[in-house]
Amino acid sequence: MKIRNFFCLPALFGMLFAFALPVTAEQGELRIAKQYGLGYLTLMIMEDRQLVEKQAKAAGIPDLKVNWSTFRSSDVMNDALLSSSVDFVCLGITGIATIWARTRGNVDVRAVSGLNFMPLQLNTRSPHIKGIADFTEKDKIALPAVKVSMQATLLQMWAEKELGEANRAKLDPLTVSMTHPDGMAALVSGGGEVNNHFTSPPFIQMEMEKPGIRKVVSSTEILGAPISFNVVATTGKFYQENPKLTAAFMKAMQEATDIINQDKRGAAEAYLRMTKGKQSVDEILKIISDPSIEYSLVPRNLRLFIDFMYKTGAIKVKPDSWKDLFFPIAHDMQGS
Repeated sequence: MKIRNFFCLPALFGMLFAFALPVTAEQGELRIAKQYGLGYLTLMIMEDRQLVEKQAKAAGIPDLKVNWSTFRSSDVMNDALLSSSVDFVCLGITGIATIWARTRGNVDVRAVSGLNFMPLQLNTRSPHIKGIADFTEKDKIALPAVKVSMQATLLQMWAEKELGEANRAKLDPLTVSMTHPDGMAALVSGGGEVNNHFTSPPFIQMEMEKPGIRKVVSSTEILGAPISFNVVATTGKFYQENPKLTAAFMKAMQEATDIINQDKRGAAEAYLRMTKGKQSVDEILKIISDPSIEYSLVPRNLRLFIDFMYKTGAIKVKPDSWKDLFFPIAHDMQGS
């Protein structure tokens, strides 16, 4: 009897040790941040129809609490992500490239998906501005974030293309950080120092409807090709600890993308309801039906920005492939 009990002790201790170990579980709250405009319509549909909660429940994560926030730009989103204030953020290509380069080997921020293709456009209210050579020190340009936003990088690319490398930063001192709604308000007011706005849909179209406002240049004209407008990113810690939740989030994004592409009028109605916008449904429908706008999770043409950022020193390390910027969950996509 004593011998038998002796040999049972290891098994007993093993059981006690197993019960003492912490049980890892996917978190029960998800915090998602988006920005302003039709570039974030996919996320608005997800919020409006509670698609993340739906997909999480199907994945065995019941009663998931989802919190949504709206931020000004990528730089604010990056700060929130690094401080663990949010779990998923929307970043422009410059934003994801910057934070990926800075967090390699530690926080390891990477994207899980693209979001859409959408042109950006620089609008002006000043009659004297017809090209880059016409800007003076009094011509201020509103954009989401100075130096680090896609718009700020596009201005540098435009300046280098038109004026040469030595004048790459010519327009940098003219830039002012503003949300898209605030930038539009400043532009159309007719007063104040901001007389230019580098923005995205629907603010491009809303501004162009105002008398005296016209296009100066678009991102497609600067780059010579369309590009992914933004991506959705998270940290390595979240990705590793929440595989089911990450997969559910991806399924919700794909479902929302399908909803937009299959029912654009319904998507336009949802956008106006979510943003309390004053445009008509037909106006928003016309914008998202434009061939230059595509809602797709596949990231493409990232290299146009990455090569420029590496050349100018904005990032100190260059990814070998677009996949370096993305977690494996996105690697089966036909990205570029």
